Amino acid sequence: MYEELDEYLSGEFTTDYWYDEGFSIAREMLEEFNNNDWEKLLNAILLKSTEWQVRYAYCVDNDINDDAVVKSLLLLSTVDDEELFTTCVDSLRVILNSTNIGLVSNDEAIMQRIKEILPKCGMATRKIFEDFIKKFSK
Repeated sequence: MYEELDEYLSGEFTTDYWYDEGFSIAREMLEEFNNNDWEKLLNAILLKSTEWQVRYAYCVDNDINDDAVVKSLLLLSTVDDEELFTTCVDSLRVILNSTNIGLVSNDEAIMQRIKEILPKCGMATRKIFEDFIKKFSK
């Protein structure tokens, strides 16, 4: 299944198609992943194009595989691309729960990067970052 997702996320899409239905097709593929697929994804994710990575980060959901998804988003959050970083934080913000928050709370680099970007980001990104930060003060 990993190979199918890889090929799909590498495809050519219009922006409208991706946000209207493309991401949900990718999400359905992720729901079919087994442990071997997740291992392949985690091993290859940093080698993919930034566009592929952003698409992946956008389509993950909290009912797929919490640990693997959180780990993959933490890996992607280290890539030097602001759109990808924001997408990762937004997805993490949505999927964090009492079970997986420990994986993220140990990652000081993500909070440091948010502090660096926060003063110069737009309102939508600011709301995402502020909501993400609130998750850790509960």
